[in-house]
Amino acid sequence: MKKHGLIILILATLFNLWGCTPSFLYVPKPTVYVKEGLPSRETPFRLAVLPFESPDYYPEIGMYTAKLFFQKLLERREFKEVSFSQETTWYEKGGSWNGRTELAVEEGKSLKSDYILIGRIERYQVGHITSNGVIVTVRLIEVETEETIYFATGYGSGKPGKTFLIMDLKAGSPTPSTTSVLYAVVDNLIKDCFKRNYWKALKRIFSSLHNEDNLFCLEVREQGAEIRS
Repeated sequence: MKKHGLIILILATLFNLWGCTPSFLYVPKPTVYVKEGLPSRETPFRLAVLPFESPDYYPEIGMYTAKLFFQKLLERREFKEVSFSQETTWYEKGGSWNGRTELAVEEGKSLKSDYILIGRIERYQVGHITSNGVIVTVRLIEVETEETIYFATGYGSGKPGKTFLIMDLKAGSPTPSTTSVLYAVVDNLIKDCFKRNYWKALKRIFSSLHNEDNLFCLEVREQGAEIRS
């Protein structure tokens, strides 16, 4: 009886392992370093997207990624006007972090933009058989104040399917391409950047109303004290 049970367990395990696990796309929530008050959709602000910095091993991917952000921001309509600059001087000649920011802001001023979007491709791994990985860092900067409104890093990877048994001759599903991972990371960053916390906004409104009530009560008490005196 025990022998039969062991055989059934082994057969069940083999059937479970038979075949391939599907490939999948993994894009976690971005790591956000700064997220300040975002411009209102109703306000006619202008945004300029500048070319992103690229890793040395893939020099053209920064321009491609910036154009992808530009296209998606056009579709989203968060700004009255979204422009794209081909100027790469901000990171080629900027040197330090502050120097790059200053040159990027200068480019934004020349384009008469209220905000600029800059960034860097930290990683663009084409793994083929192994996983494909993408890491993108972005900064949304207000031109007039040079203040960073949004600063975050997005991550993504495409994981391959796995065949467990040598006797399984079925091909596994293809690993998500690095381009598809990049699209997902860009989309995730944009959604996170412009995700407005309406609960926080309501709390601020109620807080301001509460403060006004307190000021009104204080004025009434002060006036009453003056009358009694």
